Amino acid sequence: MQKNNHRKKIFSLTLLSAILMTTSLAACSSNNNEKNAQSPSPSASPSGTASASATVAPAEPATLRLLTDQSQAWPVKPDWAVWRWIKDATNIEIKQELQTGPESLPLAISSGDMPDLMSVFPADAQKYGPQGAFLDLSKYLDKMPNVKKYLEERPTVAQRMTSPGGEMYNIINDGGGAGNNVVYFYRDDIFAKHSLQVPTTWDELYETAKKLKALYPDSYPFVFRHGIGTMRSFAPAFGIYPWFYEEPGTEKMKFGVADPNFKKLVEYLNKFYKEGLFPPDWLSMDYKAWTQFMTTNKSFISIQYIGQIEIMNSQLKDGAHLKFMAPPLGAGDKPYLAKANFEEYGFAVSSTTKNLDAALRYLDFIYSDEGSDLLSWGKEGESYEMVDGKRKLLPQFKEPNDLRKELGMFTTGAVGLANMESSLSLSNENERYAYAEAEKYQFPTMNITPPLTNEEKSAVALIEEQVLKHYEASVAKFINGETPMSQWDAFLAELDKMGAKKLLETYQVALDRLKANSK
Repeated sequence: MQKNNHRKKIFSLTLLSAILMTTSLAACSSNNNEKNAQSPSPSASPSGTASASATVAPAEPATLRLLTDQSQAWPVKPDWAVWRWIKDATNIEIKQELQTGPESLPLAISSGDMPDLMSVFPADAQKYGPQGAFLDLSKYLDKMPNVKKYLEERPTVAQRMTSPGGEMYNIINDGGGAGNNVVYFYRDDIFAKHSLQVPTTWDELYETAKKLKALYPDSYPFVFRHGIGTMRSFAPAFGIYPWFYEEPGTEKMKFGVADPNFKKLVEYLNKFYKEGLFPPDWLSMDYKAWTQFMTTNKSFISIQYIGQIEIMNSQLKDGAHLKFMAPPLGAGDKPYLAKANFEEYGFAVSSTTKNLDAALRYLDFIYSDEGSDLLSWGKEGESYEMVDGKRKLLPQFKEPNDLRKELGMFTTGAVGLANMESSLSLSNENERYAYAEAEKYQFPTMNITPPLTNEEKSAVALIEEQVLKHYEASVAKFINGETPMSQWDAFLAELDKMGAKKLLETYQVALDRLKANSK
């Protein structure tokens, strides 16, 4: 699940015009997740009623194939109640198909037998939509009044899913963005037992990890599980993102790898690695292995999705306990977390679907007030009861993740506009503290790139692939000590030779266009 931070900005007039103008056109055709979504929704009401304009169940039944991801934190069950609730409300039966890895989406697209609906990230939509795999949904907004209203009320969401030409190849989810925050947390019981202070800098993090290693020689005090991808979460504490992003306060794109502070981060991680302070198989660490480290006194500090604090605490025993830790400062003026409190996942409609009307009706329902209400709270007697005129989740649901594991609520494909008040009502004080604290450390800009035109994408696609591969492989070798840090300047020079500067210039043109359209 991905969540929204309800940013209040002026919407691009050009993009808004595209939304409104295309509604009169004739319809035509042309991404490991164990994130736990349990964030508050400022505008949600736990006793709210369904919208008067909500979608009415159609007379004719329909069946849709829906490609979604699989999560080890809430394994998919075929009898999840959400699909029955959806069928009761819309007369649409959902046949859920599961991705098995990053290759699942491109394989589905190339198979010639695409599901009707697919869960995708914006980058997937921008890549495969122009190739003809997904429908341009801006042409169907007249058939989805609730979606149209949703986008008009959330202009920044619409902006992130709109191509420079006005096309919309996906609809992004909203309402629970805080669950996407990746945060630091630590074993406060272990720290208290050994009178350890919570580290506030990376120097202190290093010293604390060494003390823990001495106390627990068989441990790896610091553990993380997204390989090189974790650089996106570490780097904000050094005042940057590692890839291309908008530098705060400048309206300029920046290549964070070339910043001296990124080198400092890599030097720290190399030092941690050499002293055995995180596992040697950090590049391939999966969720199951990470869970083992966190629940068996093998690791005591981690950085992961915020919901994992509660999930892990439910598995820890004998007084063991995890607590949110403020990001330690690496370099710069303030220790930041990556700004991740917004949704990224959403829906694309196959260009080959034979069930277009049903697909549009499904999307319109899950983004309606009625759909949001049903999929966020469920049904009385099955998921909640009324107490003093307000909904209260049934006692068998002890923690937010129970709603996902047992009912399928808030899982990929089963929600469009989330009202996380239901999930939040199951969170304990420790969880609420984590969400409140995480908001204090958000990096000023998002770790995303502005959308490119088809021509721009064609011009830099191969360059970006080569630069990315070289970046990932080289940084891993620096951290593991296979390449000495003395070769850092040569590494940067090679990135430039491959075309990093051309990529930066291309994204700057795209950002300038986006800014101009937003004025």
